[in-house]
Amino acid sequence: MTAVDNRVERARVARVLIIGVLTVYFGALAAYTVYGGIGVDFDVASWIGMGSAYLALVVATILVSASAADDLTDRRARSAAVLIVAGVAATWTSAAYAGASGLGDYQPMLSTATVVAVILMLRGRVLLVWAAIGANVAIGLIAGPFTESPAWFNAVLPRASLTVLFLATCTAILLGPQIAEMRALAVRLRADDKDARDRRHDIADRDDRIRRIDARVRPLLTHVADGHTLTDADIAEARLVEAKLRDGIRGRALDVPRVRNAVWEARRRGVSVSVLDDGGLAAFGSDQSATVVDAAAEVLEAELAGLSSGDVVARIAPAGREPVATVVVATGSLRRRIELGTDGFVMRTVES
Repeated sequence: MTAVDNRVERARVARVLIIGVLTVYFGALAAYTVYGGIGVDFDVASWIGMGSAYLALVVATILVSASAADDLTDRRARSAAVLIVAGVAATWTSAAYAGASGLGDYQPMLSTATVVAVILMLRGRVLLVWAAIGANVAIGLIAGPFTESPAWFNAVLPRASLTVLFLATCTAILLGPQIAEMRALAVRLRADDKDARDRRHDIADRDDRIRRIDARVRPLLTHVADGHTLTDADIAEARLVEAKLRDGIRGRALDVPRVRNAVWEARRRGVSVSVLDDGGLAAFGSDQSATVVDAAAEVLEAELAGLSSGDVVARIAPAGREPVATVVVATGSLRRRIELGTDGFVMRTVES
């Protein structure tokens, strides 16, 4: 296993561990909340409030954790902060509505809000987090007196939570540059790993193309080298091989088995076929590119199936152009142009 594969595997294991820890934590939080709610006989409104708080905090955690190796966008950070406040507001509202005499069943949800706030703070959003904490404190001071708990004031911002927030603030400020540098290094490593994987893919693709060329060309060259007389069939075969080599160079994106087979057979029947790739798929992801190529191959295959003459041009457009792929058929008095969009579906068919 190469160093690139090791890094990819470590990153995958780290993601699995993070997902596992968060799943266990929020599973335990849900179980505790349900158990406590049954114990104190939550009414419908309390269940809705606590359920809303739980959902808000889960989504906030996903927002701040899903892009751990990348920079957290301002939009995601603000959305997470709003969800933290919403979770705290829903929790306090439920406690106040129920007139809770004790806040033990609500405290884990409030503590979870602090945990998510600390994660957001360590992502470099210190001021935003303290603004959210200020809003949470204000909500607690407003809703707390409506509960019947004598210790509601201590639940607004427990000493332990305040200590953790101050420690996280110091860490985020003092180690912020180092954390940012580590994240930038991770981004560069991922880019380098992607380049290395792309190069390996290109090498494998090239080797596969060489093997296919060798399988077609070697018998013909051996035939010539052995002093045999070239027949018309040999010459036709050589021209087909030459055209196939051009397709691999000029129409690389469409150099897939079903296109190669359909084009080879159509040329044998006397159809003139050109396969062109102007690079329009380079900006797409692998899945989207595969979708477009499969759709173009299916259209080309269908158009070539019934032809014994004429001209056919299959083309991937330059980057940013619509349609992204076209198949043009000209035979006799008929000219047909099939246009495909970025989703792989036929946008329109023009006949003249």
